Amino acid sequence: MDSFFLMGAKPLVQDSPTMKLHELLDWAEIAHKLKGLYKREATHGAGPEPYTPLSMFKLMLLGQWHGLSDTQLEHALKVRLDFMVFTGFEPGDGSFPDATTICRFRNRLVTAKLDQVLLRRVNVQLEGRGLKVAGSRGAIIDATIIESAARPNQHVEVDDDGQADVVDSADDEARWVKKGKDAFFGYRGYSAVDTEDGYVEHVQVHPANEAEVNKLPAIVDALIEQGMQPEGVLADKGYASAANREYLKGKKIGDLIQFKGSRGHPVHPLQTQMNRAIATLRYKVEQGFGTMKRRFHLSRARYFGAAKTQAQMAWAALGVNLLKAMRKLQSGRLQPCPGSSPS
Repeated sequence: MDSFFLMGAKPLVQDSPTMKLHELLDWAEIAHKLKGLYKREATHGAGPEPYTPLSMFKLMLLGQWHGLSDTQLEHALKVRLDFMVFTGFEPGDGSFPDATTICRFRNRLVTAKLDQVLLRRVNVQLEGRGLKVAGSRGAIIDATIIESAARPNQHVEVDDDGQADVVDSADDEARWVKKGKDAFFGYRGYSAVDTEDGYVEHVQVHPANEAEVNKLPAIVDALIEQGMQPEGVLADKGYASAANREYLKGKKIGDLIQFKGSRGHPVHPLQTQMNRAIATLRYKVEQGFGTMKRRFHLSRARYFGAAKTQAQMAWAALGVNLLKAMRKLQSGRLQPCPGSSPS
């Protein structure tokens, strides 16, 4: 039940974008998925009561939505009514979580591997509201570069006395890759989006130097494991290999990977036409990457390591999908979901 403070604050912020975001989902179902993050939940031990996992998750989502660092998010929560109503935190209700607490909660989510679980549950809710197409459909797969949050491997640092020293990167999982004329230090973030509206179904992150062509089976396997076996897979020529085509054939999934020529074996004119047809649909995954990077700040990782960068990409994917859903509802009145009342 809402406090007097939240009851009074709600009418002041009910038309804000933050609250429209809140009304998209059944948060009670999300809260169920967050159970078990704290040992205290199972042991009922003594000590301070941890912050409500749902409130912390909502706070993290706001940070991603608004492009705020943990420190900026801590300060915004203290001054913005819409943040307080959205998350359920309020003045006088104990201390607000600080940046360190937010960071630790994020690490708990990463350790529990809940990034993909929560992305899937949100997608299922959007399907239930008719905002996302359910059932069998095609999947478009591609990758984008995410630069590391750390300086590169083997960089030189000079101390105050002018002494130079070669220092390893703080991000020991990031790797170099050359793309065109430019070199990048970081990761490749892989995304599978549906062919209908470009909703992100699954993400993966791997060191940038690992070949894209080898990642397709694992991505498709992950989709199947989550109950989303695609009717066909669309991908650019970077995924063209006999092994990938044989894999899709064995899974009885349509092969819509672009064709790639080789020395002495140019692409046949019919294959060129096929490549063009596939390219007309692939823009949806590129569009998703663009939104993740421009709107949700995925061009550069905020944390060290593939697992944390993958979680960051999953939160950005959540942002993309919720943004798509909100835009679909702009022309009509949004009906709140059961359990969407702030708590």
